[in-house]
Amino acid sequence: MGIAGIASNTTAAETVNHAKNRRTNGDFNKTVMECVSAGNHKVSLRQDALMSYASPQTGESVNIYRTDDYSENNPIYIIKGIDADGNEFEKEIDASKINPNNCSYNELMVLNVETGHTSPKDVIHAVAARDKANIKSYFDKKDYISYANEVMKDYKTLGNWGSYLSINNWIKSIMSYAFKMN
Repeated sequence: MGIAGIASNTTAAETVNHAKNRRTNGDFNKTVMECVSAGNHKVSLRQDALMSYASPQTGESVNIYRTDDYSENNPIYIIKGIDADGNEFEKEIDASKINPNNCSYNELMVLNVETGHTSPKDVIHAVAARDKANIKSYFDKKDYISYANEVMKDYKTLGNWGSYLSINNWIKSIMSYAFKMN
């Protein structure tokens, strides 16, 4: 669990401690840290999310959570955040219905969480594919696997075999999950 994708121009002073109840678990309430600014945009990046990211260019911010009734047979996630127009949003996403050949970056990140790809290295694979796709919004649908394959070819050309093998394994894992489920 953590906050990923905070812009380098976000300062510690912009991160504030909001004492909010995440969930009451009988005898305690959890304090949640929330980043409230990235660049010149209001964002909402929450420590209690499974994964969080923001765009200092568009102001979009996204937090990924599992639903209360989440299970292997019901892999439903909720994404919450702020869109490019500054409006708060909340949306349910069924991980089992995501096609990585035609999905949004948000859906790709849900697949990352669902398949256990939450390490910085795995997040970088998705970011590299997103950058290749040249998207304007985290909600734009693209063929992220094709773009990830382009990144993999770049690694091969550069002779960066560790990254080449890593992104290849990431692609295989995402595809295996997506097409096992569909």
